[in-house]
Amino acid sequence: MKTSPALLPSATALAAALLSLASPAQAQTPGTASKISQVLVYPGGATVERVARVAAGSREIKLVCLPERFEADSLQLQADPGIAIGEINMQTVDREAAPECTNNSPLDARVRELEDKLAGLKAESDAQDLALGYLKNLGTDKAAPAAISATLDSIKRSGQESLQRQHQLLRSKEALEKELAPLRVERDRLLRASPRLRSLQIQVAAQREGELRLSYRVPGAGWSPIYRAHLDSTSGQLRLERLGQVAQSSGEDWNQVKLKLSTSQPRQASQPRPLQPWTLKFQEPVQVQLNESIAFRTPAPAPAPLAAKARSGSNQADAAEALPNFDASQMQGEYAAVFEVPGLVTVASDKQRSSFGLGSTALEAKLYARVQPQHEAQAYLLADAARPAGSWPTGNLQLYRDGGFVGQSVLSLGQEERLELFFGRDEMLRVTVDPEKREGANTGFIGARIERKYARAYRLENLHKSAVTVQVVEAAPLSQHEDIKVTTQFTPKPTSEAWKNQPGQILWQQTLTPGQSQRYTADYLISYPKDASISGLR
Repeated sequence: MKTSPALLPSATALAAALLSLASPAQAQTPGTASKISQVLVYPGGATVERVARVAAGSREIKLVCLPERFEADSLQLQADPGIAIGEINMQTVDREAAPECTNNSPLDARVRELEDKLAGLKAESDAQDLALGYLKNLGTDKAAPAAISATLDSIKRSGQESLQRQHQLLRSKEALEKELAPLRVERDRLLRASPRLRSLQIQVAAQREGELRLSYRVPGAGWSPIYRAHLDSTSGQLRLERLGQVAQSSGEDWNQVKLKLSTSQPRQASQPRPLQPWTLKFQEPVQVQLNESIAFRTPAPAPAPLAAKARSGSNQADAAEALPNFDASQMQGEYAAVFEVPGLVTVASDKQRSSFGLGSTALEAKLYARVQPQHEAQAYLLADAARPAGSWPTGNLQLYRDGGFVGQSVLSLGQEERLELFFGRDEMLRVTVDPEKREGANTGFIGARIERKYARAYRLENLHKSAVTVQVVEAAPLSQHEDIKVTTQFTPKPTSEAWKNQPGQILWQQTLTPGQSQRYTADYLISYPKDASISGLR
């Protein structure tokens, strides 16, 4: 629950407080533990929410071990009723200057525990070396044969036990070092990811115990959708599964947090560009324009090398560039939505991608065998279904037909009313394409016009044991000028001559029974003036 506006500092006071340094007295305030409770990830960044407990009667709390990379101007504080928030001071220090942030994590505690065990094994191994050395010295002692005979068995047993124990210690040391090595690597990774830390000293007036919630934006994070489409070709059932792939290098791990994924893009333009007036004027001769351009042209400065730009950029920009590519433009044109990942999840600050399931949708699909014989003598299985409800950002799509993987594509619904997905080739529909026939002649008075004839023919044969609905798609010539005349003749009559509201897109659709074949022909006559130069002729 938010605090009353009267209890919150003004925006000006908050900005000034964030830029100030804490006083020496404030620097002695013990740190208050805080934990990341929720993260909202969007393309190009994330909003992190932390929670800290405030004891009744508190006048000041200090939140420590915060990452340096969060955007200071995005900082927001909220508190439970009965807790007023006053002045806020922020400090940034090197990690070495904040030992409370280095030695109190579970990872550091585990590393120290294993190092102590390793030291104990080394001490015992050294003691065994001393014992073996003593036994070896006894072997060189020139004592009387009777004395050596009396102690020989005891020396053998002691030496054997020492050697066996030394071997066991060696194996234990190897196991501990194997367990310790990745933990040290992880600790070093965390140190490199966040070499500098921030702390916040917050003046409060806590009449009762409650929670303080801190939220801030961080760069170096992002997510992209991944889809899996599963088709049952017998029943026509289509299941569309949605996943979210997340990666981040914000400088802090998100351990056991509530994760939400948003399609909104805060860094996009929030308003359209100003409308420019439509002006008409005479165009000056090209030569004059060129001369003026040459006369008044000033050389543009050379672009800075990429390496220099990277060095001069902030840590935030470097981290964002190092992430896997989550192109925000892939999501343009889609409606915003928020997806919540079930349960509590962990995403490390190591740029590695983590995938989370976001649910699935069942759809009823109609199956077609679509052929574009102008391009390829091959049929492809098509599932056509109503557009699923909700927001579906553009993302990679994996295709499964009857349990088997058949390929991958991209799901990009845009403003389409229906969902069309291809599930590989239909080898049981035989497609034959006849060679195209072309003829040309001069017609009219003294050959004033030229005529070109094109004849195309295709044959489809259904080799399936069941009926198949086929779609044959043809692109017919489309005139863009009244002097270009196009006459068409199709057999059989097309289902549509403006398929998907596109003039010139021809569609034949019919059902072929098992063993049935069908021939399709398209004849075009194109006439245009003899002296005209026509583009698009084949």
